[in-house]
Amino acid sequence: MKIASASKVVVALLLASAVGLAACGSDSTTGKDSIAGPAPAGATAGAGAAYPVDVQNCGRTLHFDKAPTRIVSGWTTNTELLIALGATDRIVGQYNTSSGTPSAQYADTEKRVPTLSTSAPTREALLAARPDLIYADGSYLFDGQQLPTIKDLNAQGTQVMILSGFCTDDASKAKVRDVVTDLTALGTILGVTSRADEIKADIDNRLRQVAAQVTGKTPVPVAMISTFNGTIYTYEGVYNDIAQLAGATNIYAGTLPAGKFYGQLSVEDITKKNPGTLVYLLSGSESEDTARKYLTTALPTLEAVRSNHVIFLPQTHSTNLSGVDEVVKLAAALHS
Repeated sequence: MKIASASKVVVALLLASAVGLAACGSDSTTGKDSIAGPAPAGATAGAGAAYPVDVQNCGRTLHFDKAPTRIVSGWTTNTELLIALGATDRIVGQYNTSSGTPSAQYADTEKRVPTLSTSAPTREALLAARPDLIYADGSYLFDGQQLPTIKDLNAQGTQVMILSGFCTDDASKAKVRDVVTDLTALGTILGVTSRADEIKADIDNRLRQVAAQVTGKTPVPVAMISTFNGTIYTYEGVYNDIAQLAGATNIYAGTLPAGKFYGQLSVEDITKKNPGTLVYLLSGSESEDTARKYLTTALPTLEAVRSNHVIFLPQTHSTNLSGVDEVVKLAAALHS
C-alpha cells in the first residue's frame, strides 16, 4: 500500500470528497422518519434561554453573553446540523460547500444560506460576514495567514467552535457519536437544549436499533474505498466506526500510519485481499453507473465486483447527522 501525502488543505479537500448519506431520512430499521430534519416551527434559537453560558470545545472555553445571531458554517453537514436545531435564519454564511451535496430535506433550506466560498473563504469574505460564531471543520485555516487566528477572532467578539471529531485536525480519530458532543454544545450556545435533546434521543434510538439488528451476527469483512482521478483510496476514523457499528469490519482498518486519515491503495493490493464486499464512496457527481464501469475495468477479478456485492454510499463528509444515516443504511444492506 502506498500512502498519499498532502498538506492539511489537501486533506480537507479529500475529506470533502469522502463518504456520506442524506442526513436523517427514513429509518430503515423502523420505517419511520428520523426526527432530525429541519427544525419545526417554534424552535427559535435563544428563545427562553438563560445567559451567559460557557461550553467546552476542543480544550477551550467558549463564552456567550447571548445567543449568536450571526453564524458562519464551515462544512455542509455543520450547516445541516444548525438547520436541524432551528438556527437557519442566523446562518449568515457558509464555506467549504463543495464538501458534500446537501441531503434532500436540507437542500432547499441551504440554498437560502449565502455562500462565502465553495472552498476556504478569504479573510475579507469571512470578516465581512461579521460572525459572532464560526462552526468550523478544523483549526487549520485559522493560522493568521489564510484567516485570523482563533485568539484574534475571539478578541473581535467571534467565537470559533471546532467540529469535535477534528479538534486536532486529525480526522483519523473521528467517531459517529461525536455529533452528540456537538449537539450538546450547540444546544447550550443557541438556547435550544430541548431540540438538541430530541435529536440526541433520536440518534441513540436509531443506533440502538442497529445494534440489536447486528448483535450476534458475524461482522462482514468489507473494503471501504473511493476513487479520485483513477486512484483508489481507503479511509480510517469515522469510516471504521461506521463499519463496526453497522456490523462490518473494514479490512483496511489499522493499516494506515498513525494520524493518517486516508491512504492510496494499489490495484495489486486490493486484488490480493480480494474482498467479498465493497463499500464504495461515491465522489462529487459520480454516479453508481460510472463507478460500476470503473470497477469492472480496474478490478474485474475482484470477488465483490464479479458477484455485484457493492454497496454505494452518496458522498458528503460523514460526520454529524450523516454518519448516523450511513450506519443505518450499511447495516440494512449487510444484514437485512
